[in-house]
Amino acid sequence: MGFEYTNYVLPYVVAVLVNLALIARLWRYRNRRAARGFLFDVSGIVLLSVCNALQLLSTTVGAKLFWWNWRFVPITFMAVGYMLTAVEYTNRDHWLTYRTGAALAAVPIVTQALIWTNDSHGLFYGYAYDEAANLLVPQFGPLYWLFAAFVVGCLGVGIYLLLDLARTQVAFTRQATILLGSILLVLAGELLWWFHVIPIDPAPLTSTVKVAGFLFGVARFELLDIVPVARKTVIENMRDAVFVVDRTNRIVDVNQAGKRLVGDGDVVRNAIDEVFDAETIRAHEDMREGQTELTLSLDGEPRHFDFQISPLSADGAAHGGRLFVFRDVTERKRREDELAILNRIVRHDIRNDMSVIDGRGALLEEYVEEGGQEHLQKIRKSSQHVVELTDNVGTLMESIASEQTMEVEPTALSAVLETQLDRARMRHDAAEFVVEGAIPQNSLVTANEMLSSVFTNLFNNAVNHNDSDACRVTVSVTETPASVRVEVADDGPGIPDEKKDDIFGRGAKGLDSSGTGVGLYLVDTLIDHYGGTITVRDNEPTGSVFVIELPRAASRQAQSQPVDNR
Repeated sequence: MGFEYTNYVLPYVVAVLVNLALIARLWRYRNRRAARGFLFDVSGIVLLSVCNALQLLSTTVGAKLFWWNWRFVPITFMAVGYMLTAVEYTNRDHWLTYRTGAALAAVPIVTQALIWTNDSHGLFYGYAYDEAANLLVPQFGPLYWLFAAFVVGCLGVGIYLLLDLARTQVAFTRQATILLGSILLVLAGELLWWFHVIPIDPAPLTSTVKVAGFLFGVARFELLDIVPVARKTVIENMRDAVFVVDRTNRIVDVNQAGKRLVGDGDVVRNAIDEVFDAETIRAHEDMREGQTELTLSLDGEPRHFDFQISPLSADGAAHGGRLFVFRDVTERKRREDELAILNRIVRHDIRNDMSVIDGRGALLEEYVEEGGQEHLQKIRKSSQHVVELTDNVGTLMESIASEQTMEVEPTALSAVLETQLDRARMRHDAAEFVVEGAIPQNSLVTANEMLSSVFTNLFNNAVNHNDSDACRVTVSVTETPASVRVEVADDGPGIPDEKKDDIFGRGAKGLDSSGTGVGLYLVDTLIDHYGGTITVRDNEPTGSVFVIELPRAASRQAQSQPVDNR
């Protein structure tokens, strides 16, 4: 098999070298959506260029036909690769089934079988040999045109998907135009060759231009960085206003909620600080990732937004844009303000008035006859209960209002527990509070200052629900490597098994659960915030045991090591 140089081979050599360099560049983006299909396409261009070059260099007709026959394999790679690029880019992955893959894989196999048997049927191609120019001039048969129809069909699927993308999503017009324009150039070149306007197949050359245009789109318009993945079903249907911003802080896409937010449907390609108040956005426009609250004026009315910035990147790939998401939290802020007002009414106005009633009742004791003392004591006890209830309701309101942002910190369990035991002994003279064993002095748990309300309510619950004259409450603390367990046991009447969950207000019924008190509901809510658990079991011989598991926290000393300045 001899070879003879011809100038016709130079464009194919250039195509091979350029495409190998482009593959090295594209390899950086191999994990991006739509990149793998394009790499498949570029690999086909390199193989086709090699086959065409060897066919032109060959000096015998048999050798030329040999390399001619192999060129149909990379042509299949190129057509299928381009279609896969468009399918992935427009989020039509559900088209790529095993059946579709098998059908596409069968095409080059069947084509090769027909090509290598062409001498017996002549249906694929004929040829003429220009000896002076050492050129094989093909004459296309019916099976060739059938194969060409398959190739054009694959390209047509890609063209249709990209046209639909450009039509329905203005933000991706530039990206789609690059992919469309490059493939139309390839088709135009093939038409010129099919009708013998030019002597050699220009597909590798025009396809090289296509790949260069693709890389230009990657670099200039973030072709693979901002891909319309599931946009119609995710971003477009979100209630939150979503803006896709490129590296230059220009908006490349916006959903319907975003258009309503800015009152303008034509904000694509505008700078983000031109669309929003510059002072509001400028402090955050260069932030890679973060979350804050913003107040924007809409129709003359201030609206509060939870503003979140998220990077658009995948698998550690280079930063290719950001999502700006505005969630309207005005109603939530309004409810928080109303809750704060209600909290003030409960904790100050009602509590103060009930404290006055209790204080006045104490002054009346020396003036009330013995027969009225029982009623006076009930009045005072009820007023004290209302005061206690206002404390619990106020604390619960604080817990609910801070549900999303409640901060926890290492908290000394012993200090909180010992303080609340002392206060319980003062409040309940007739009750006995006993510590079984010792309370570890260095135990730090994940909690906050409201941990005191947990023990206050458990101690009050143990006494208030005990009908005996002598109430005994036993507290014990046990440490494990991961948590600290606190058990509060009483000798009261106990809790039936069917009510052990209801007393915390768990489940769909919440505070409407049978037997639920605000105090125990507050206890369960706080413990849940801390990442712990609370359960109740029967005590022996009578009563209940409340078991609290709180996660251990690292010591403050370990969290903040002193600096050696020696």
